Amino acid sequence: MSPGSQTHLPHQEPFPHVVRAGAVFIPIHVVKKKLFPKLPGVSVDRVLQEHKVELRPTTLSEERHLRDMELKGCTSRMLKLLALKQLPEIYPDLLNLHWHNSIKQQLGSHSKTGKNPSK
Repeated sequence: MSPGSQTHLPHQEPFPHVVRAGAVFIPIHVVKKKLFPKLPGVSVDRVLQEHKVELRPTTLSEERHLRDMELKGCTSRMLKLLALKQLPEIYPDLLNLHWHNSIKQQLGSHSKTGKNPSK
């Protein structure tokens, strides 16, 4: 293979998405079930409300496209769309919630088993 040639492998997107007027949107399912599966959905909803993020409904063709990709069992509510450009705005808060939730779970599991984490 010459140095200037490139091998093109089939490209698979990491998450289901739709493109609308040049902007990329991901279903809220991706945030709740793939990025932060251990966070309660109401916590994610609260972060969205605090940042005044509006989820957009899918069109029928977008919904069909998403269901064909890998979201067959999703409710229409979980297919509502988040603009990908808004993810950096909410991601730090979601990550912080995830961290706090993980610590609470760790502390809770230690207290339930009677183990003392400081020993």
